[in-house]
Amino acid sequence: MMKILICGANGFVGRHITAALRATEHTVVRGVRKPSQPNDIAVDYNKDSHKEAWLAKLTGIDVVINAVGVLRDSAKQPMALVHEQTPIALFSACQQAGVKRLVQISALGVDQGVETTYFQTRRAPEAFLNTLPDTLRYLILRPSVIYGDDGVSAKMFRFLASLPVHSLPAGGKQQMQPVHIDDICTAITHWLADDNAHSQTVAAVGLDATDMRGMLDSYRQQLQHSHALHVYIPAFVIKLSALIGDIIPASPLCSDTLTMLNAGNTGDASAFTQLLGRSPRSYRTFISGDSAGVKA
Repeated sequence: MMKILICGANGFVGRHITAALRATEHTVVRGVRKPSQPNDIAVDYNKDSHKEAWLAKLTGIDVVINAVGVLRDSAKQPMALVHEQTPIALFSACQQAGVKRLVQISALGVDQGVETTYFQTRRAPEAFLNTLPDTLRYLILRPSVIYGDDGVSAKMFRFLASLPVHSLPAGGKQQMQPVHIDDICTAITHWLADDNAHSQTVAAVGLDATDMRGMLDSYRQQLQHSHALHVYIPAFVIKLSALIGDIIPASPLCSDTLTMLNAGNTGDASAFTQLLGRSPRSYRTFISGDSAGVKA
């Protein structure tokens, strides 16, 4: 049994990891901005950017899982703090406090030379983990697009798939390898249960790679709809939309997210398969019976 601190436990990924680990014999502590449950502790990634802010929070903690992340840089949640400075402060405190293991939820593509703020700030904590002594083992998961029935992006993609007309940016040829949130949780659970687990960086990807068009077509089929009409949206229109998104903080599309989307999001599933002890799920089977009944 271990005592596990999950930072970002209120987020989509953090919620699922919390639920999965609570189903085991481990003690789970949620690191959240506003504690509301027993075993919650207060953490603020905008303020806890120094090692000293974490030491008291880590008393008795065996494992730390960092599932904190933001898609857009903003004054309210600057990536330099949320993705880089605070995680590094946390990991440094973990080393001093005697934490045994760390799990970092990163992003697929951070090592491909794409120079966006998102990838740059995601790379820094990974580099820091690589400097830690062998006594503190870590697992870095780099997921592709994550699917979960309750996920915001999954809901959006299911809705888009349900439409009779699919408007495809640049033909929908953007490469991706969607991974199911349940597989991410299983991989973490298995790694923590393995006494001989070593430090490693793993591409968390689904069984099959596809593109935007193929993913939407598959989701539409799983939703039991007939074939959709495909409409090609010229690249210059998407670039213009991204520029407009740059000045709208709430927009998921901006120049950086477009750059990362166009760069592709696929990887070798062999290491992830080894962690799972089986093949990961394919995007072709993601939509459950409950979701399939939704005619959004």
